[in-house]
Amino acid sequence: MKEHVIRLMPGDDLIGALENYCQKYEIEAAYIGTCVGSLSQVRFRKGHSKTVNTIIGPLEIVSCVGTLSKGGNHIHASVSDEDFYVRGGHLVQGCIVQSTAEIVLVQLENYELSRSKDVSGYKTLIINELQKS
Repeated sequence: MKEHVIRLMPGDDLIGALENYCQKYEIEAAYIGTCVGSLSQVRFRKGHSKTVNTIIGPLEIVSCVGTLSKGGNHIHASVSDEDFYVRGGHLVQGCIVQSTAEIVLVQLENYELSRSKDVSGYKTLIINELQKS
C-alpha cells in the first residue's frame, strides 16, 4: 500500500479533485483512510435513488469513507451543520470545499478496481487481484 496526502483548497470540488488526483497519479485502486475539513455545499444521493439533494453550508465533514477505482468511485460522507445536525449519504459532484479538506488516500497496489453497470443500473465494483511479482 502507498499513502497519498492531499489538501484541497476553498472552492475545490471534493469529488472532482479526487478523480483528477487519481488520474494524474495513475491510481487504479484506493480507499479513503481519513478526510476532515469543511464544505460550503454538499450533494448527496441515496443508494436507491437517482434524486440528488443539495445542502448549503457551512458544513463540517465528520466522516468520509469510500473506494476509488477506474471508471468511478463510491464515497459516502456525513456532515454536520452549525446546529450540529448530521446528514449523510452517497456523495456526487458539486461538494464544494469551504476552508480545506485534508485527505489521506491509501493506494491498493495489489488490486485493480473498476466499475460496471449491473442489473441495478448503477456502476458496481469489480475486483481484480494482481499477480505479485
